[in-house]
Amino acid sequence: MRKRMLVLLLAAAICMGGCGQRPGGTEPAVNMEEDEEQKDSGAEQNRKEDGSDAASEGTDNTEGEDGNIVSGEPASGAEEEKGIVQAKGLAELYQENFPIGIALSGYILQNTEQYGQVILENFNSITCENEMKPDSLLDQAASQANLEDAYLHAAVHFDNCMPAVKFASEHGMKIRFHTLVWHSQTPKWFFTEDYTDEGRLVDRDVMLARMENYIADVLGYFQENYPGLVYAVDVVNEAFDVGDGDETGIRMNKNLWYETVGADYYYQAFVFARKYASKDMKLFYNDYGCMDKADLILEHLARAREEGLIDGIGMQSHLSTDDKIQHKFMLAVKKFCDAGYEVQATELDIGVKEDSDSAFLLQGRKYRSFFKNMKALQEEGYPVTGITVWGLNDDLSWRRDEKCLLFDGDMNPKNAYLGAMMDPSIPDVE
Repeated sequence: MRKRMLVLLLAAAICMGGCGQRPGGTEPAVNMEEDEEQKDSGAEQNRKEDGSDAASEGTDNTEGEDGNIVSGEPASGAEEEKGIVQAKGLAELYQENFPIGIALSGYILQNTEQYGQVILENFNSITCENEMKPDSLLDQAASQANLEDAYLHAAVHFDNCMPAVKFASEHGMKIRFHTLVWHSQTPKWFFTEDYTDEGRLVDRDVMLARMENYIADVLGYFQENYPGLVYAVDVVNEAFDVGDGDETGIRMNKNLWYETVGADYYYQAFVFARKYASKDMKLFYNDYGCMDKADLILEHLARAREEGLIDGIGMQSHLSTDDKIQHKFMLAVKKFCDAGYEVQATELDIGVKEDSDSAFLLQGRKYRSFFKNMKALQEEGYPVTGITVWGLNDDLSWRRDEKCLLFDGDMNPKNAYLGAMMDPSIPDVE
């Protein structure tokens, strides 16, 4: 018997405007850290897209009882009136295609009794929003306390990410590790002689040793203690940007990796990651704005790719309803795949420009287009291997003013969720 999709108060949401009403969330106020990645990634939804989007109407498809795709027809009877159709959760719907991930904050992981059911019914992969970044794993006090031994080998701890590790382990979920080497959220003290923010920066050889030991410690910890849990690793994050880069587009400004190691720091990170990663860990380069800088990324990663040091490209996918998904985003996906990489959408959210029913319906159509086209590419043989949504609900999103996620602040599923579920109520036209 096919399970019904868990729809939390969906009938009420439909009656209030097709899930398009302004969320009136009752979540406690949360101070979300809007880090440098988020600021950089915000440029993705503010871009002015060029070219035209010849949106074409298509047949509305959904899955039949036998798992085959059948022509989608509106639901009938009471279910049609409520806008509810029989459907699976996201993870089950796409189980034959790729994992469906969710980025979770520490707050949500501390309140799994409130959010756990929705998480488990829709996602089978977790990314920590912040708890696996260098500033969360590096231990300054322990490094300073044993400076002579730690000079080339900074101390690490895993306390902050344990809630995610335990939740995933207990529920048979996997983890995307985000991220090892990044210019942001890596503390300055990690680059200095005495592990203080005021210290003198170390030279290339010292910093390469610290990079190697850090990568070895982090990957080794998960291999030894949680084998098989981490299936993908964002080895390097946001290394290429023309505006903040050198003459070749390698990020230079406010980048202590570039300042201490040099322009090849991202390549060296992949050398060490391949050395210490287990065979079941796929190694990714992760970046924003991939639609507009695919050639730049491919050019700089060519050496690592030729040497077998990298497996895939993580496309952050911080988008807006203005973005051309079918006619631009998917072309970038194909370009990366054709170059020999697998591709994952690693930080998906699609912001709206106004608070209206029509805007939220358009958002639902964009989510439908995104999931439909990624699924279609995978079924055509392109190595599309995952989609991760960057946050659980609008009120807890780093882009909460743009209400860019699948659920509103009360955890009501929006048109965005219905679109991702290929629900017949969302038109199959971008």
